Amino acid sequence: RYASRIYGLGLVLLRDRADAEDLVQDTFLKVWRTGSSFDPQRGSMDVWVLLTARSLAIDLLRRRTLETRKLRSEPSVSDVSDEPGPEWLAEQRDLIERVRNAMDQLPPRQRSAVELAYLGQRSSTEVAELQGIPAGTVKSRIRSGLKRLRQELAAAGITVGFES
Repeated sequence: RYASRIYGLGLVLLRDRADAEDLVQDTFLKVWRTGSSFDPQRGSMDVWVLLTARSLAIDLLRRRTLETRKLRSEPSVSDVSDEPGPEWLAEQRDLIERVRNAMDQLPPRQRSAVELAYLGQRSSTEVAELQGIPAGTVKSRIRSGLKRLRQELAAAGITVGFES
């Protein structure tokens, strides 16, 4: 009695035959489960069944809209990767090579002080103790080394953010 009308309503609202067929089934399931809530004083059985079908169809359309928005706002799996790409790896290798070349241009005492302070994560006092020289001398070597390192890196086309 109601199947063809629900199916027609589904075709109009959902614009898909399979979804319209699912709507017919879902409507009958909901009518079966909530049949006790039907109140003949509020309207006829025909209207109640068709309103139930319409509500289910609208819910499906809303879910689809939300899913579409969510998919559009999320980056695709190919856009999100924890692994760096080959371009990034090549840039990093090139940068490391340029920094090594710049470090090689430093005088040995400056290079040693800079390496211990920055790569070894030591304080100027610790570097002074390791090298057996005054802390002021270490600070001067680090400052001079960083200044020269900045110049060497600038000549190689690398802008550096540390202070000398």
